[in-house]
Amino acid sequence: MQRFPVRWAVIAVIILAIVGLGYWGVKAMVSEGEAKLVMATKPVTMGDIEVVVWGWGTLTAKEERDVITSAEGVVKEVFFEAGDPVTKGQVLATIDPGTLSMSIRSLELEIEGERLELARQFGVSPDQVENVDPSSALIVRSPMSGTISGLAVDAGSTAQGEVCKVVDDRRLIIKLQVPEFVYNAVKVGTPAAFTPKRFEGRVPGAVTRIDSVPVKTDQAYLYNVWVEIGNPGLLKVGDEGTVAFEAPGIEYQPSAKITSFGAQEAVTTAVSGRVKSVFVRDGQWVNEGDPILELEPGGALFQAMTLQLKFKEKLAELEDKKAMLSNLSVICPMDGVAFDKNITVGQTVGKGTRVTRVANFQEMNLMLRVDEIDVPKVQEGQEAQVMVWGREGQQSVPAVVSKIGASGDLRDGYSSFNITLSVQNPGFLRPGMGGEARIFVSKKEGVLLCPVEALYKEDNNWFVDVKTGENERTPVPVEVGAMNDMFAEIMSGLTEGQEVVVGMTKDPNDPSMGGPGMVIRRY
Repeated sequence: MQRFPVRWAVIAVIILAIVGLGYWGVKAMVSEGEAKLVMATKPVTMGDIEVVVWGWGTLTAKEERDVITSAEGVVKEVFFEAGDPVTKGQVLATIDPGTLSMSIRSLELEIEGERLELARQFGVSPDQVENVDPSSALIVRSPMSGTISGLAVDAGSTAQGEVCKVVDDRRLIIKLQVPEFVYNAVKVGTPAAFTPKRFEGRVPGAVTRIDSVPVKTDQAYLYNVWVEIGNPGLLKVGDEGTVAFEAPGIEYQPSAKITSFGAQEAVTTAVSGRVKSVFVRDGQWVNEGDPILELEPGGALFQAMTLQLKFKEKLAELEDKKAMLSNLSVICPMDGVAFDKNITVGQTVGKGTRVTRVANFQEMNLMLRVDEIDVPKVQEGQEAQVMVWGREGQQSVPAVVSKIGASGDLRDGYSSFNITLSVQNPGFLRPGMGGEARIFVSKKEGVLLCPVEALYKEDNNWFVDVKTGENERTPVPVEVGAMNDMFAEIMSGLTEGQEVVVGMTKDPNDPSMGGPGMVIRRY
């Protein structure tokens, strides 16, 4: 509770009262028949003094921890309810591994495909992809042995995606459709021969593939058959001729044409960029791994680095998911009480989903807002008493100052500091309960005490006015020790029994002023 503003408000009221009383005092002294102001005094006594700092705050658990999931998936079981006591190591919930296992397998397949593609683009073996120098992607290499076809870039141009093809024209493919009786007579490996129209001779080959699903045409159902032949050197894709199948009882030589090379692959760049050098020409034979072109560094190198980084991120994601398989149980990290329940059976959760918050109520904190003028009196380890509402009404609970805020909070021109008290829970305290605290700063017994309203300062020294006659007083300097809201310890300057002036009052026997007046403290 912030007492500083209240204190100044009281002072303001007192000042106004002094001003008002001064007016009436003057009037009393100058008006015939009206009572004059007289001194109000109190004695200097021997006694005990206790200095305390007051504050108000809200109780919180000293230790609270969120319980989160360490795996993703569907919640299989939940073993607690909000408000249940829980213990360290207790299983609070479990997650079904099925969804996670499927996610891991899907990611593994994705990584496997990317690994092979990056290995081809970087020109290394698949197991070297994550550690290879990214600059190796600037050199584009042939994915297979064959002839360069359709080269469309040169030095200085921009390469992006496919730059050419590599074809193996040593083998050629003929795709044709045959009737059912031929489909029933041939099989993969059946010898066949192609007779081209452009020159005489037969080129041997064999059936390499048969499609069992018929294709409907205008006249009948036909079957797709693929025949592979060797290239003597003059044949090319598009050449026409006839095909003869060397199968028993087959006298069938349909027209056909060469539809594709035996093998071909596109040469593509993993990154886009300006071509620095081209190492081949169209129609040139290359072996697998031979360089085709080189890109200039800069943006292309940055792209290559990004590709490798994303691949590494997927590898890390895979390892993280695999680790989740051993963390399918949600374990309570400490003894305490479960505040709430944020998951249900069948719910899909991600890694890091908050399941509950566990709090230990055995030891609690009470944070106070203390005025800046009182903070210097407070030290860690000081004892305190906290007043709270318990089973038997308002009860006092012992506490200890555990922390003093390093900096204040300025509001409305006044600073206050956070003071934390450590409170042992007798069993009925709960977070959110309010408490008023008294911090015991010091206590002295058998000392000389003076009412605080008698004290005033001049030139940074303490004084009191001692009554020396019926309506006379004398200023006396004093040395002050401990002080609270009621009394101040007098170290020197006064003796027991002396009467000190605490203010001015009307003559209690004068009815003209409306009876006894208030005592005005002096500041």
